[in-house]
Amino acid sequence: MNITRWEDHATTWKGPFYGDRALQYHPSVKTGYVSGRIITCVDVVDWDGNGGRDLLLSSWDSCYDGQVYLRRQIGSSPDGTPILGIEELVKGVRGYVTAVPDEDIFHLVSTSRLRREIYLYLNIGRPGHPEFSDPQVLELNTDWVKGNEFYHVARFVDLDGDGKPELLVGTDCWDEYWPNGLEWNDAGYKPYDAAGRWLGGPLRGYLYSFKNSGTLIRPSFDRGKPIFAGENPLEVYGQLAPAFGDLTGNGTSDIVCGEFWNILQIAKSLSPGSYHSTDLVRTHASGSLELEHCIHIPCISDWNGNGLPDILVGAEDGYVTFLENTGAPQGSVPGFENRGRIETTQPIVHASVLPSPAAFDFNSKGLPDLVVGNCSGELLFYPNLGSENAQSLGREIKLTAGGKDILISAGLHGSRQGPSEKMFGYTCPTIADWNGDGSPDILMSDVLGRHIYYQNDSNLYPPKFHAGKELWFDNKPLKTVWRVRPAVVDWTGSGKLHYLALDETGCLSDYERQSDTVLANKKHLRSQSGEVIQFTEDVGGGRGRVKLCVCDWSGNGLFDLIVGTHARASLPPGATGAPRHTTGQAGIFYFKNIGSNSEPVFATPRAFLYKDQVIAMGMHVASAEAVDWDDSGKLGLIVGIEDGSLVWLERDHLTLAEI
Repeated sequence: MNITRWEDHATTWKGPFYGDRALQYHPSVKTGYVSGRIITCVDVVDWDGNGGRDLLLSSWDSCYDGQVYLRRQIGSSPDGTPILGIEELVKGVRGYVTAVPDEDIFHLVSTSRLRREIYLYLNIGRPGHPEFSDPQVLELNTDWVKGNEFYHVARFVDLDGDGKPELLVGTDCWDEYWPNGLEWNDAGYKPYDAAGRWLGGPLRGYLYSFKNSGTLIRPSFDRGKPIFAGENPLEVYGQLAPAFGDLTGNGTSDIVCGEFWNILQIAKSLSPGSYHSTDLVRTHASGSLELEHCIHIPCISDWNGNGLPDILVGAEDGYVTFLENTGAPQGSVPGFENRGRIETTQPIVHASVLPSPAAFDFNSKGLPDLVVGNCSGELLFYPNLGSENAQSLGREIKLTAGGKDILISAGLHGSRQGPSEKMFGYTCPTIADWNGDGSPDILMSDVLGRHIYYQNDSNLYPPKFHAGKELWFDNKPLKTVWRVRPAVVDWTGSGKLHYLALDETGCLSDYERQSDTVLANKKHLRSQSGEVIQFTEDVGGGRGRVKLCVCDWSGNGLFDLIVGTHARASLPPGATGAPRHTTGQAGIFYFKNIGSNSEPVFATPRAFLYKDQVIAMGMHVASAEAVDWDDSGKLGLIVGIEDGSLVWLERDHLTLAEI
């Protein structure tokens, strides 16, 4: 059965461009984490020809942007690892990109889920001054193991020792994954049985070798054959991303494979082109080495310059982790220690991916700070270190609750998208004084459709919180559609707080606060037509994902609604609703309150425009927070974009589309 994922129908993002509106760190922030945006592919290359270890970073172009970036080595740290410089855009190249050594120069090879072809970008510059041609399409035929496989990550490596590098390509196959061929937003989709067991199959990823009978400049490939590990084709749990290096010291290349889950696998070389069955990459103490997130793309390089091959690994969250080789007896697979995320000078603000920002002045200095949820399940705190009209952010910290980092994970049975998403949290926070003690608390929904209250602990700065408590409704924990940012509002100024969320059917619902953890008197909010407000014609998990913001946008004293959506949302539901049937990209919409605060009624939604262009921000979500960020006295929008960026869209350039 050939399964098509909703990402396979994604519209390639073509703008508008919001990069010049990205929030920046304060000048006092000298270092921060390297970011490759969403699902980072990492490679180490000597870009300048000076012997340096420069970092080549690329990302998934089925989502927001998919550009390729370079950070050059500008020095060395005391531990031998490179000090990295400013981020540079590699123009004209997209997709997952790896370097192809060719004597004193290198070329680039690129894969993308948006195309079946693999591209080769030939280096037409001179050594130390790369310049790349238009892409050359590599003509490939493959003896597939499973059939409907996508090319995932490609590298050129001489595995068989004949002096000519083969093309090695890892793949991704979802054919057996979805139960009965139904995806999470299809009618009749049922992910788990009554005991919580997954009703679908596994993800699968394989590795193929294409023998090159030509040259790198004019390649000619034999039919691709699967690489075997032991008696069977080398296989991992989806999205196989290969890396190659002599880890065992026998003079041949071992294979390290990234996959969808938070582990790496290694196939130890027996002889050129022949491999043992796969095993987990392990720590020095022989325990399995588990990573922080998922969808990992490794490369092998001596990152600290001690003569031992290390592993660098990019991930879905956009960060790159350094796994240090701790050594091993000759012929054995070494253990590795996780030394954490790689840092750089001149960092960019990156809040994992699918960031969901909330703004509040936590220290009462007149500068709004940010709390940002993300796909990783964290809550990140960014202190505002700027001035009233020139905001900038301090380095982020992870917020804690009950003395522990806030970290939500779906586990094997929690995500509507199945066990592949066991590491995802999709935290979506809002900030309000929920218990009336004068301190800002956090209320949040997540991957599980839960709603959690974090009470502020002692008004510290940066803030800390008590252990989270679930909100209850109708004598049980409130469980709604997933990944929705809630909103809190005192409609009439009476002190009675209301909690806005989407209910289990995807209808916009208003709940009254009865106590810190109890909600009551649910009612649906309606449009001017009298219909209950919904955000899509999809079912199941397709009903979630939107981000709610309540504010007096029009300045008339009435609370309006601003909604950030994903690409498949439909406002209103139906054949013409936006953005599903307009831009096909995540957008932001304005629901004007044409009723009263005691009885709100919302007008037909209108799309926000920025600089006269409809806001279009990729596939997964545009998460908007209304705030007076520039001390202009006017609300604008801070928006979390799926690639991990946070951008500021000032009010003077925001208008509304005509209905």
